[in-house]
Amino acid sequence: MKLYLTIICGLLLCANAKSQSLEIVNAKEASEIVNCRNTINTIIIDGRSDVMYAEKHIKGAINIDAFSDSATTELKKHLETKEIIVYCTNQRRAELLIEKLNELQYNGKIIFIIDGLNTWISLGYETVSD
Repeated sequence: MKLYLTIICGLLLCANAKSQSLEIVNAKEASEIVNCRNTINTIIIDGRSDVMYAEKHIKGAINIDAFSDSATTELKKHLETKEIIVYCTNQRRAELLIEKLNELQYNGKIIFIIDGLNTWISLGYETVSD
């Protein structure tokens, strides 16, 4: 009986545990997600440098340079967000942001635009400059 209760308690704890999910999408798929997103529950993070971000970025994206010393501190501000869309130019910075989110035990959904901003632009999707 004690073993049975232990198993039941373990299953209940696992069922209530939050877990992170990662969805890898291309720019075309990301366009639909970005255009239909709930801006309260979803943020877009551009992982490139602030200079690159200022030149051109996806409308509505915030900039967190994955290579900056403050990246982890900046990401901590968004741990309660349900979905985080990340992108950069060639995957490395976005992958680094995903690693940092894992280290911070982010429990929401990460959507990784695998082919990055260059493909987004080549497909003619909206970008803005600062």
